[in-house]
Amino acid sequence: MKAKIIGSFDAKTHLSKILNSVDCSFSSLLFLPNENSSMAVELFKDIAYSTLYVPLLLWHETCNVVYVAMKRKRITAAQPVEIFDILNVLNIETTYEYGFPFAKNVVYLSNLYSISTYDAVYLDLALQKKAALTTFDDNLKAAAIKAGIHTIPAR
Repeated sequence: MKAKIIGSFDAKTHLSKILNSVDCSFSSLLFLPNENSSMAVELFKDIAYSTLYVPLLLWHETCNVVYVAMKRKRITAAQPVEIFDILNVLNIETTYEYGFPFAKNVVYLSNLYSISTYDAVYLDLALQKKAALTTFDDNLKAAAIKAGIHTIPAR
């Protein structure tokens, strides 16, 4: 079984220029299908050609998702390379935040919005970049809305 982005998209008709930050709950659906996969593909069509801001954390989470998928035999041992090749073609800009000011802000956001520190990293990035946050995580979405961040999907 070959890894691929679920569905297809036309580069000429989907050229959104909105700034987007993306979390792992969204990006993983591009290669591991579930009940939200078709919605993820449709959303991806709208944002695929804009810059997708991600924190370094996304890559750690994605590695874990891929490893667990292999362990559970949802993908083969050869597919991680294909998955990362798919992600590599996207216009992803990884941010490298670390240190005391970053940690202090992440814990502050976690406490303020009652979200995990992992989710706060994504929220912090969206706030810094003034970018929409593309996520299927309900807690993160609720926090982003409270913080005045546009969310995709906007349910």
